[in-house]
Amino acid sequence: MPDTPVLIAADSVPAGTPTWSTEDASAWTRARRGAWARPLWSVWVLLITVVWANVVTPDQPCGDDSPCGADWLGMAEMGLAVGLLYWLPRLPELTLMAAPALASLVAWLELPGAGPMALAANLSVLLALAFGWAAAAERLAARRRQRAAAAANTAGIRCPLPGSVSPLRRGTIPITAGLLLIGVAGFAVVQALDGISADQRRADGATRTSARVLSRGEESVRVRTDDARRMTLGVSYPEDYRVGETVTVLEDGTWRRLATEPYDAFGWQLLILAGGLPGSSMLLTGLLARSRAAALRRAPVPALRVWERSDDHGRIWVYAGDDDTGRTPLFSGRFTARPPDVDQDETASDDDADVDEDELFTIDTRLHEAVMFGVPYEGGELALATTDRAFRPVVIHTVGPIRLPRPGQGPVLSAEKTDTPPKAPSTTDGVPLVLAPTGQPRRWGPSPIARTGGAVWALCLLAACTFVVQLLVTEGFGWKVLLLAGTPALAGSAANQLNWRVTADRSGLWLTGPWRVRHVTWERLRAARYTAGGDVRITLRDGSIWELTGLGWPKAERRLGLCPSYVRMVEEVTALHAHPELRPTELVSPRDRGLPMGPVLIVFAILAVASWLVG
Repeated sequence: MPDTPVLIAADSVPAGTPTWSTEDASAWTRARRGAWARPLWSVWVLLITVVWANVVTPDQPCGDDSPCGADWLGMAEMGLAVGLLYWLPRLPELTLMAAPALASLVAWLELPGAGPMALAANLSVLLALAFGWAAAAERLAARRRQRAAAAANTAGIRCPLPGSVSPLRRGTIPITAGLLLIGVAGFAVVQALDGISADQRRADGATRTSARVLSRGEESVRVRTDDARRMTLGVSYPEDYRVGETVTVLEDGTWRRLATEPYDAFGWQLLILAGGLPGSSMLLTGLLARSRAAALRRAPVPALRVWERSDDHGRIWVYAGDDDTGRTPLFSGRFTARPPDVDQDETASDDDADVDEDELFTIDTRLHEAVMFGVPYEGGELALATTDRAFRPVVIHTVGPIRLPRPGQGPVLSAEKTDTPPKAPSTTDGVPLVLAPTGQPRRWGPSPIARTGGAVWALCLLAACTFVVQLLVTEGFGWKVLLLAGTPALAGSAANQLNWRVTADRSGLWLTGPWRVRHVTWERLRAARYTAGGDVRITLRDGSIWELTGLGWPKAERRLGLCPSYVRMVEEVTALHAHPELRPTELVSPRDRGLPMGPVLIVFAILAVASWLVG
């Protein structure tokens, strides 16, 4: 396709709309956050210091004067630390509140009485929190600077948003899901407090008896009372009780426990974190999306003339209005031709849905002149009046926040050689030589060597989960629970190596990833490509991407002269997409579409942990 810029129709440009010049766009770009405020740096600094503090801070043993009980402050401390690892890069608004709260808890709970090493580690946590807070504040300040710079470039021109205004539904799903999860967390709080209260009432009316520890089990101690009775009592940390030590036993009929072992609300606390952390994140994300969408819908809004182009990953890149060669991209985002707050059944009938989707979403990679509605800033939302492949006017809306590229970063286009992939199969006229017409479905999956590596990785994951749970059981509820947060990501990586699957039949592709099987018709497929990092990306016409990561080691494969299965898959799928006569004529059976291994590995991890606990 020739790289000729596509001009916008004159009737699609509101009267008086100014052009966003390169000079003004450069001033807008310079208003971005400082390089030191890159979110990933804040995440790594906090993670490293928190792990260090957890390792060097000793756990306090339980006693009659300081019974174990539910550690609500410790739960809040741990929950804020886990949440900040997500909020630092994604929600700077929440970071400004959570970072000071966690710093206050660390200063109150960890600094008094800390040893030299623990004191240094916890002071490092405070410095990391200060750095993260400053980075979040800088990001929000940069957004204000960018909004002011863009508003100044419009010279006070305001234009109505093109298209009909429909009921506002942006952010409804995350708000609803967030409220449900917060409701689950609230239920867990009520249950935990109820259990603690019931246990305390029974302990207040119980008889206190002195006893001597005779022996210790894995989760119990054997004691002998002053009247020579022997009993076995469950405890959370048997190592805290020395043999021969005198302890206090509370008795109320058949109910017995040590005075140092009140009701354990650990399970309810985990449920509070599991519901409260993602719930609060979803709720705030939904509220921000709704408020930004509402601001965009308020008419009139600022408007600027720009250029835009779509890359192979389905992202739209925006350029200055006088940059008609696409030299310097300003920002990128994911757009849809339908407003994100309009349901599909309100915009098109079922019979016309597939046709409309192809017409609206098939945007070529040439530069298209456009009118940008709204004020651009990192994390903001916009609308673009542009043209589609057939040169018809179309309005596309953001379906997520816009992102600013790093210096030198730009759109990935099929004509650009951005990497050196593994050696590909020999081809003739774009068709692999080994590819011949057949009626049978075609399947691609991992090689035996890749499966072996995936199996070893899965065994390491199971062993790591068991080890972490053992630490939590034996050493108490602490920062080590952070290690469990990476279990799904590790399970997904192992599942990819073990059983990724792509199956081609008459209807299209069946894509089996770590968690689910997805069906893509040939009409919806846009492109398939592999990268120098051993990843596979299949792009659809609606801009969405199905991605498999970490399928191979391209450098080693090139040195050994190998042609891995994922490279053959990409080449043959590309040929099947370009040559319909080569496609299979039969449909694949449901059981041959592939099995996602991610849920299976999670179940095995749970069984491994359960077997260790029972044993």
